[in-house]
Amino acid sequence: MEINNKIKKYIKDNGLKYYYVAEKSGIDPKKFSKIINGHKKLTVSELELICEKGLEINPSLFFK
Repeated sequence: MEINNKIKKYIKDNGLKYYYVAEKSGIDPKKFSKIINGHKKLTVSELELICEKGLEINPSLFFK
């Protein structure tokens, strides 16, 4: 499973909203939507923002 799909599943499983995570991450919601849906390649810095600021988790969770 690709990282964007793992993030998408994590957000859904934890009852979060994409807009909320995007805002907390400091990423434009439209850009966040493109990342999550696989229309834009996820960069390492975006992954760090999403995980550390938006979800408050360690990015390594998605590499297991």
